[in-house]
Parts: sequence; structure tokens; C-alpha cells
Amino acid sequence: MDSVHVSTHQSILIVDDDPFMRELARTHLEGAGYVVAMADGGADGVAKARSLAPAVIIMDYAMPGQSGTDTLRQIRADPDISRTAVLMLTAWSSDASRLDAERLGATWLEKPLSGEALIDAVGRMVVS
Repeated sequence: MDSVHVSTHQSILIVDDDPFMRELARTHLEGAGYVVAMADGGADGVAKARSLAPAVIIMDYAMPGQSGTDTLRQIRADPDISRTAVLMLTAWSSDASRLDAERLGATWLEKPLSGEALIDAVGRMVVS
């Protein structure tokens, strides 16, 4: 059964070093009615999160330079964005990394992920 998605016009920030993954997620989310911004790494992601105050941040776990977990720690330490919902996506799965992200308040999903699963996960995180 296909999910029905109602446009929320809420913003989503995608933080991923892989341009293909950013574009793929953007396409699915914009098709579901979300406003999407993108960042190509952790430092850029924190800066954009501060300026945009998105409803949800979708972040890759494994990024060069500043990892997703390090980026998440910076977000949680900033009082202006610390309560932002974060969806951590990864193709690198271990219990330790998942637990670390979950301790920091992120929802953990493994790649590959269908567009419908991504939209459903984001929909559950968006605060109306």
C-alpha cells in the first residue's frame, strides 16, 4: 500500500559528503512537500542548522573530516538547535556506533533506504 504524504512545508537539512546521496534524498523529500537545504559536510551542516533551524537534520554517519557523530555532538551542545530532530543514515553499521548516535538523541537508519522509508521516517520526526 502506498503512503500518502501531505506537504508540510517544513524544512529539512541534508548533511552528506556524497553529492548523489544528497540529491537523491532531496528529490524524494521535495516530492513529499518538504523544503530542503543541503550541506556537504559536518562544519557546513552545523552552520546551516544554526541559520535555518530545520525541523529535521538528515545526516550521514561516516563523513571525512568531521564525522556525523562529531557533528551531532556540536548540534546537541548548541542551545539554539540542540532539540532538532536528527536522522542518522549509514551504510556502516555497528552496535557501538548506533548506540553512540542514539545516546545523542538521533534516530538510526541503515542504507540503502527507499525513498518511501526516508519520507516515512522524516514524517514521524516532524513536529507539526
